[in-house]
Amino acid sequence: MLTGTAGQDDTTAPATTGRIVRQRDGAPARPTSEESDSIADNTTRRTSRRADLLALGSFLLGALFIVAPILAHYGRRMPISPGDRAQAEYFLAWSAHAITHGENPLHIVQYNFPLGVNGMANTTVLGFGIPLAPITLLFGPQVTFDLLIVLGIAGTAAAWYWLLSRHLVTSRTAAWVGALVGGFAPTVASHASYHPNLVAQFLVPLLAWRTFKLLEGRPVRNGLILAALVVYQVFINEETLFLAALAIAVVLALYAVQRRDRVRAAIRPLAAGLGVTAGASLVVLAYPLYFQFLGPGAYHGGDKYMTTFRMDVLGLTSYGSNSVAERLRRFGEPPAPLGAEEHGFLGWTLVLLLVALVVWQWHDVLIRSLAITGLGFQVLAWGSPLQFQGRNTHVPGPFWLLQHLPLFDTLLPTRLGEVTNWAVVPILALGVQRLLELGGLPVRTRRLFLGTVLVAALLPAAPMPIKVVNRTPIPAFVSAGTWKQYVGADRTVLIVPLPQWDFTTAIYWTGSTGADMKVSHGYFLGPADGVDGHHAVAGPAPRPTDRLFAEAMYYNRVPTVTDADRAQARTDLAYWHTSLILAPEGAQWSAVRTTLTELYGPGTHTGGLWMWDVRNS
Repeated sequence: MLTGTAGQDDTTAPATTGRIVRQRDGAPARPTSEESDSIADNTTRRTSRRADLLALGSFLLGALFIVAPILAHYGRRMPISPGDRAQAEYFLAWSAHAITHGENPLHIVQYNFPLGVNGMANTTVLGFGIPLAPITLLFGPQVTFDLLIVLGIAGTAAAWYWLLSRHLVTSRTAAWVGALVGGFAPTVASHASYHPNLVAQFLVPLLAWRTFKLLEGRPVRNGLILAALVVYQVFINEETLFLAALAIAVVLALYAVQRRDRVRAAIRPLAAGLGVTAGASLVVLAYPLYFQFLGPGAYHGGDKYMTTFRMDVLGLTSYGSNSVAERLRRFGEPPAPLGAEEHGFLGWTLVLLLVALVVWQWHDVLIRSLAITGLGFQVLAWGSPLQFQGRNTHVPGPFWLLQHLPLFDTLLPTRLGEVTNWAVVPILALGVQRLLELGGLPVRTRRLFLGTVLVAALLPAAPMPIKVVNRTPIPAFVSAGTWKQYVGADRTVLIVPLPQWDFTTAIYWTGSTGADMKVSHGYFLGPADGVDGHHAVAGPAPRPTDRLFAEAMYYNRVPTVTDADRAQARTDLAYWHTSLILAPEGAQWSAVRTTLTELYGPGTHTGGLWMWDVRNS
């Protein structure tokens, strides 16, 4: 490259800084080819950075849009069906409590006393709860929960965008379109009201990327990086890791069958890298996994009701319950609760586009592998027996072959549909890029056509803000800590209605204390009958008195209470180590309060609730 020298009459040489200088007659000097390349590279980088920032900003705004009804009236709103959210908030509070009190975070001793709860066998999201404990301690678990939802949705979309734009496509637009489906499809967005562990799928694209990096060699380095991702995902959600491992294995197997010549040389580094990953992961996870499967409160297999969570045969072409299409269809009608297990529901417009893209790109081995994988897991997500248009059939589905195998026996079949969504993301991104590269039409015409098609395909399935209802304030008796005057060490509080998915009062009250309140019950997964190793059920093994409470809770009627019932009720209090009983105000709980009065005598109204001091019972 020519360079200018001071004192010379060189009117054509550009400055060494790469800027364009002017000749003496005022005309700009023409940069050399090397400088032109440099200028073009800088311009491209600036454009790419701008596109990246716009993409990330759109993901964050989209996530905020979904949770806006909660944020707009902070502390006064909650989802229509808040059961799993209440549980998640409690688990976040427990993480902070365990750190500040030096307790084992894997064993929740404050719940289901005296047995406790196996934290590893529940979705305690320790991977978030522990590092975010300072936020929970300062602002409460509700703030931590909402922060995780926003960052989970936006982060999942951002992770897909990064993988697509850096490793699969060159078009930032194509990567952005794919990432929208990766982060905002119902398989993610439908969990915004309930499950931070399932919203946070941002490690899935990274797990896929690092697994494929093993094919390149350097097994120790790449294996250790993958192991770090595996370990962290275990403490976010093990089910997502299990599904991601299955999906990656199937895609690799399908690719290997079709490209044996390319895969043969990569088998050895892949095996070596996976060996390093497995070894390093087990070193870190040995005790947590031992505790999960052999520790107190461990269970083996799931309850039969888990298999009822399955996809309808037409679920993939349907729209999610909180989508634009469903909101328009229900315009003027009472809002339906947001579904939490909609792992599909892409809508017929997007499905038609995907079918067209797959057929068009069928010659591509990766597209074929992804399409077969996505379709196969969608069929498995139908569960067994099949469900068609909301009606149960007696036709067994392919999942019947797997439902009694270890790990599959506690899996909700519908969640296999997550893999379908993961397969759709790269298929869509690659298709959009290739459509943008098509010749034969003017650029503007091609972009206008593609934009119209994408809006028609994606907009009807786009998520709307979550549905909310008023959140009942925590009674002053609980929030002010007055309850502590009645509860000593190793003593518990009994809150009726008992904590369950559809009765969240006790869960919210307990979580609001920072999990300091030790309670006799809880909403969690534990072994049936309280016997370690039995199949999983929701909640503790019921005591005789619990059945009386259930009649009052579910049927709003006071059961017949005998002297034998009263004697048993005091025996149950002794088993639970109960010093204090609490019940909420409100006419809807009158049967609950009357039942407590029949069992333990009259209660006292104080601090926004009813209490029974049973320390001397």
